[in-house]
Amino acid sequence: MKRKKHLRIAALALGVTAAIFAGSASAHAPKTVTIRHQMRGCHTWSFANGPFKASLKIRVDRDTALVFVNNDVMPHKLIQVSGPKMTLVKPNMNHTSARTSVTFPKGGTYRFTTKAGEDYPMMGKMKTVGEDNVLRLTVVVS
Repeated sequence: MKRKKHLRIAALALGVTAAIFAGSASAHAPKTVTIRHQMRGCHTWSFANGPFKASLKIRVDRDTALVFVNNDVMPHKLIQVSGPKMTLVKPNMNHTSARTSVTFPKGGTYRFTTKAGEDYPMMGKMKTVGEDNVLRLTVVVS
């Protein structure tokens, strides 16, 4: 008898959990922008596992979330340069694999950059060739 009761409770809990996730699921899956270290130019970023570049221009639908992941050897602060006003929550990505996310509730053209900090002490003296890239991202939201 106890076993049946436990199975019913487990099934009910599973059903409630599935309903919560189904109800909160966005119509737009989050997309990832990854920042990485490289020898030439120091750092670049990539959208949705595409090519790594210093400047990116991407298109997304309204209500899409971008998740920024810092896999560089230095911290980066995400900065909105122009576009419809938005609040960046925790824009400081100050450790390896640090993340922040942005959701675009309005259409328009948004421009971002990062302010890079100094290399993490544990990384020693990472060699780079040439000047450091200035990361630029243009997001067109329709």
